[in-house]
Amino acid sequence: MTMKVLYDKAVINAEGQDAIVQIEQSLLNRWNLKKNEQIVLIAGTNQVQLVVRPIPANEPTLVISRHTIHHLALPALQFPVQMAFDQEKNELRIAPFLSVLTDQPFDNETGTFGKLEVFLQEMRSFCEEKGFPLYIHTFQTAKVEGYIQGFWYTGSRWEFGSLPVPDVVYNRIHSRAKEKSIAFQNYLSTLTAQEIPIFNGGFLSKQEVHEILVENEELLHFLPDTIPFDIEEEFTDFIEKHRVVYVKPSFGSQGRNICKLTSTLEGWVLEHSLDIKDTYLFTTVEDLFRVLKINIKHRSYIVQKGISLLEFDHKKVDFRILLNKDQKKSWKITSLVARIGDAGHIVSNLSRGGEMQNGMEFLRSLFDEREARRLYKEVGSLALRTAFCLSRKRTDLFGELGIDIALDIEKHPWIIELNSKPSKAFQGSYEKFRPSVKSIVEYMDSLYRERMH
Repeated sequence: MTMKVLYDKAVINAEGQDAIVQIEQSLLNRWNLKKNEQIVLIAGTNQVQLVVRPIPANEPTLVISRHTIHHLALPALQFPVQMAFDQEKNELRIAPFLSVLTDQPFDNETGTFGKLEVFLQEMRSFCEEKGFPLYIHTFQTAKVEGYIQGFWYTGSRWEFGSLPVPDVVYNRIHSRAKEKSIAFQNYLSTLTAQEIPIFNGGFLSKQEVHEILVENEELLHFLPDTIPFDIEEEFTDFIEKHRVVYVKPSFGSQGRNICKLTSTLEGWVLEHSLDIKDTYLFTTVEDLFRVLKINIKHRSYIVQKGISLLEFDHKKVDFRILLNKDQKKSWKITSLVARIGDAGHIVSNLSRGGEMQNGMEFLRSLFDEREARRLYKEVGSLALRTAFCLSRKRTDLFGELGIDIALDIEKHPWIIELNSKPSKAFQGSYEKFRPSVKSIVEYMDSLYRERMH
């Protein structure tokens, strides 16, 4: 007979005796356990051997002692928690313990994680409905030696303390410097040694992404010509070939530090994404390259062919597609929105004064129904192919991606940018939980189950 892992939800009560676990009868029957049998109760990397005793209860219940609670570093679990019983090993695992890794500092005055708080609370609430304990931690406090220091929500506030080592980690660190630090690399090594999956680690370099995607013949037609900003001769050839080019930081985000160069009869006009009023004229390529080099210093930048973007009321428009992996680890579109830039700006990013609108509604405002549907489908399909190509070439795990696609004046789509840490700002309607929250949690559960089997 093939033994299997059985998943159930149960309430945990801490009024029991040491070395004993009392289990409600319906669970005993389902797990085929008898009185006085021994099982191993596991949370994170800690475990304890307990003797089984039946207990009458109105719902699936486990009763264990406060000593056991302390040994396993269990928080106050005020909701039915998922458990996995391995019939072959007689192991009962309280899991998955999910955790969000962040560098967003906890604000002691407000008792929140600032701008991430709404998203984290929504994620925590959905996890509770699923029976998954969720907590927040930083890699600076994560020793991952039996326990981990993190923030657990008690029902009224976040409390800092010892918690079980997570079964899956969702990386929301927003600093590339922190991800490159020795402390973070040591943290990653510890997770790897314990085979704990972490996803959405690593920032995507625009140059690396271009090099990956350009190898895919299906995507070539949708990639603007791009080179690294490095050698003056290559830069000269490039800007003489294209009337408009953009100079962008390889690891930039939110439309910061982007320069637009436009070729004119007098020379090259430079505009900056932070300054919509001033423009600068360079009569020689040598002067232009020198000034850019001085300002860029040793940072990594790319030079990209400018696209004659579709505009709305003289405002630049592109589309941000949020994609998530589902429980089968297949990419799916979670949202597709139009980002309409502020008049006069060279970028459409929301942080630069732009606004967001439902993608389909925006297309309908410009085109007839048939054409709007065609373009919506084309943009979405291109985003899916792009996500699939990238995740197939990279060895690290991605559970979500933000992909920016723009239409030119001929309605041809172009892949502009990929973001492995997409913003948690959301516009749209949803009854209780935004679609991305559901997708992220379900993906984490699938990573946990894959690890267990």
